[in-house]
Formats: sequence, C-alpha cells, structure tokens
Amino acid sequence: MKTGILAALAVAATLATTSGAQAQVKPYGAGFDGWNFTATTEKSGIVNCRATRKVGNRDDIIARRTDGHVYMSVKAEGRKGDFKGTIVNVPGKPRGMLEWTVPGGADGTRMWFTMPFVAIDHIVAAGAYQFSLPDSEDVGTVNLGKRAKEAWARVNQCVQANGG
Repeated sequence: MKTGILAALAVAATLATTSGAQAQVKPYGAGFDGWNFTATTEKSGIVNCRATRKVGNRDDIIARRTDGHVYMSVKAEGRKGDFKGTIVNVPGKPRGMLEWTVPGGADGTRMWFTMPFVAIDHIVAAGAYQFSLPDSEDVGTVNLGKRAKEAWARVNQCVQANGG
C-alpha cells in the first residue's frame, strides 16, 4: 500500500508540470550542463524540487519533495506497470555494493523509482545509475553527466528554501 502511494505521489509530481491547473511551477535558479530546476507547489502544499536534464532524446529527473520523498524519473519508452523490487545500482560496482531494491512504476510516458535519500548522493557522485526491472531482462543505464552532484545540491537547496 505504501509503495502504491509513493508511486502515485511520484506520478502526480511528474505530471504536475504539464498541468498548470494542478500545480504552480516556478524556476529555481539558473540551469547548467543541460540541467534545469523547478519548484512545484502541489495542491497539498508540498513543494517538489526537481532537476531535469534534457540531452538529445533523454529527459532525466532527480527530485526531492519537502515531505522527504526522493525519486528519479526517466522516459518510460512504453513501459507500464508497478515494478516493486526494481534494482537500482551505481555502474561498475560489485553486486550488492551501492545497490538498492526500490519500488518503481511507469505509466507509458514516465518511469520513476522511489529512492532512499542516501542513494542519490552515491548516484550523483558517480554521474550515472543502472536499473533492472523485476522478473524481466529489462535493464537500462542513465547517464546524469559530470555535474549531477551540483544538480542534486541545487535540489536540496530548493527543499531547504521551501521549508523542507
């Protein structure tokens, strides 16, 4: 149940930027290295601070909400469903090291992974992550670029500035 709620929150937060009636989106500082930053005030009053990086056909998001929820999101490429037990890891590390089993989901447009806060620090330091969807051979690698750590720092500044 909690996984479903977190997944629904991530979807709502992702979709909020496309529907101005649902949320108020404001830029949060200047962008760099393909990263752009927003602070989205949702109906509940929670602020969703997001870093979005568009490079080529990619559209990657790292985000933290003022209620403490942290997630990453990529294009779903047609994937749909609830992916409990998704494995997210830092590339190049031995199995079991810097690896997290997390809830994930996709709606056909976006795919998201609800993450432990500490995991993001490791992922942005590496500048990339891999995901493996449960019960399938569906895997992917997401390159966040050389300035991902700075992007995550900006997300955290946004959260602090908005009372989180």
